[in-house]
Amino acid sequence: MACYSDFITVDRTTPSKSGLYVVDLPGVTVKQLHDLTKDEQDDYQDFFDSIYAQAQTNLKIDLQRQLAGKFHIDKKLVSRETSEYLTDINGASDLAGVKVQFTMPKYARLNILSISFKSLNGAASPQAQFFVYKDNADGELLSTITNTVTAGRNTVTVYQEFEENTLFIAYNPVILDLYKTQNKYYADWNYSADKLSCTFPCYFDDSASVRQINGGGLDVKFIITCSMDKLLCENLPLFQYALWYRIGVELMKERKVSDRVTRFTVLTEDRATELMTVFNEDYMAALDAATSNLKFQEDPICFLCKRTIEAKTVLP
Repeated sequence: MACYSDFITVDRTTPSKSGLYVVDLPGVTVKQLHDLTKDEQDDYQDFFDSIYAQAQTNLKIDLQRQLAGKFHIDKKLVSRETSEYLTDINGASDLAGVKVQFTMPKYARLNILSISFKSLNGAASPQAQFFVYKDNADGELLSTITNTVTAGRNTVTVYQEFEENTLFIAYNPVILDLYKTQNKYYADWNYSADKLSCTFPCYFDDSASVRQINGGGLDVKFIITCSMDKLLCENLPLFQYALWYRIGVELMKERKVSDRVTRFTVLTEDRATELMTVFNEDYMAALDAATSNLKFQEDPICFLCKRTIEAKTVLP
């Protein structure tokens, strides 16, 4: 993720945003990174990037485990498939599609999983384009998805995350001959008989809605989740030492399982085991300290505090 870019780097050749460098970890050198670089990797920087990514993943997993003891973590807030097809072709002259509105908690993200549609004709890429705007067609263009279209039903895989409260997922009906759509009916959610604009309750947000714009034409599958990635990115300075030590743990793990060991390798397996134990202890201490400093008043939806109920026995 972009927030981790150059946050911690190998050495001072590339300045780090945190001021932390891998070679400042006890017993870690650039030569060791060279020694552990795999044949399919371009250089030691490529090797470090893989270690860095693994450290980020394990930090996220461990943070989630720690928070699970203190908070009810609602990973999934809502998921929905927006539309069903009608029998008429959309002949609108302006951008058409689906508008999704949801008041996002601070640490939530909306992930568009796919865009489906039913087309009268085929269309070659790059003519077949789909757009994601903030708010409406006059808003900021957040993403453009290009895909070949065939006659009949099509599904375009998207898997893109957004943090905006309102998204307009659109296409140009002048270019693509797609069938119109209406809101898909959900018996437990639908509040209105209007199939072009309905609201549905989503935790705290009774104003959440899906709306068909200019005749629709798209069926959007999306899911809104609480994002541990977003939590980490927005609080990364708190976790800088935990991430630093986690990189050390990952490096020593790689040394223990690596087959790139020669008689010239300075870091022995015993020394790697010793360093991994030290790094892991420092990592857990840093993670505990960072987690204790987190406050979640800004997002009681994704992170609802677990309250301890006290019981007392009263003797007669």
